[in-house]
Amino acid sequence: MRIAYLCADGGIPVFGQKGGSVHVRAMIKAFRDEGHEVEVFCAEAGTDAAEFPVIALGPDFPTAADREAKERRLIELAAAMQRLFEQRHRDHPFDLIYERYALWSAAGVRAGQRLGLPAVIEVNAPLVEEQALFRKFVLRDEARAIESEVFSKAAALVVVSRGVADYAQSRGAARSKVHVIGNAVDTSLFHPAVAAARVPGIADTDFVVGFTGSLKAWHGTEVLLDAFALVRDRLPAHLLIVGDGPERDTLMQRAEGLGLTGSVTFTGWVAHQDLPGLIARMDVAAAPYPAMVNNYFSPLKLFEYLAMGRAIVASRIGQTADLLGQDGSGLLVRPGDAVALADGLQKVATDPDLSCHLRHKAAHQASHHDWRANARRILDLLPKAQAA
Repeated sequence: MRIAYLCADGGIPVFGQKGGSVHVRAMIKAFRDEGHEVEVFCAEAGTDAAEFPVIALGPDFPTAADREAKERRLIELAAAMQRLFEQRHRDHPFDLIYERYALWSAAGVRAGQRLGLPAVIEVNAPLVEEQALFRKFVLRDEARAIESEVFSKAAALVVVSRGVADYAQSRGAARSKVHVIGNAVDTSLFHPAVAAARVPGIADTDFVVGFTGSLKAWHGTEVLLDAFALVRDRLPAHLLIVGDGPERDTLMQRAEGLGLTGSVTFTGWVAHQDLPGLIARMDVAAAPYPAMVNNYFSPLKLFEYLAMGRAIVASRIGQTADLLGQDGSGLLVRPGDAVALADGLQKVATDPDLSCHLRHKAAHQASHHDWRANARRILDLLPKAQAA
């Protein structure tokens, strides 16, 4: 099958270190590993080493001077991507359009309708809602119109969680076209046999509580610090925080205020290929999400923790609870509750049988969440999508 992969999101370079970039490359690789030809059209290629050819349109569009100009630039870029794709289709026809939904793009569904091709759209988050809550947003009506067009005209919508499915249906997607396929992991890179990395400041004998991910408010890292302060009062331990983000300075100040200097290591941002060794160094991995009304995330970190066979303590919320609760592959605690989180971490530290049980369950759970399995599930949707 010949697949056109479209990513018109200017904030997600294909060859970058963001979680979205990891996801994009993983899906492209998975389709290819399944024997399909994939041609990539994207807004930005990124600055990391290219693993495969892409057609990047961003460099053809001058940098915008203000927010409105930036949004209009991305609308024009998506339209150019559609035109280029249609031109390529005339020369070398495609069988499928697969687009990672971007706030300003209806390129995939518009081209699909014009050419009679199925357009499968991957939706990772309620982007219009996120934009309104966390960023500047000028052309809101245009974004909502694009969202409605994409959700109503896609042959199928592949969404990463039940929360995103509910959102898509509330915005015009037919229930029969919405399919929940959560994130996954590269099990050739993340697996229990990976050797633990040596981390300066952490002794080989230290019990290590760990976290990976962006340091942003909705990840609950401040609750993890509070919980770790309680744990360290009860037993010798070290906290390893792998990642970077806008909350880093605040978190470092909080750690100092809690008297944790010397017991907490902030690595800063690390390359994705270096994560497995650092996760292997963690005796227990945490996903401390706070209480949220709408937790729609499908966290990559969870799948990576699982594939590394780590004991996991996580908040009982959203897809995190769905994923870890169904077979007991993680210890779930009340979201935003530092005492409950500390108690969970201490249980893992002091109960070897529980720790062994969680690690075994995690590795088994991960075997069901490889990116190639996701690619097969998506392509299995096509007959139904084409018949609709």
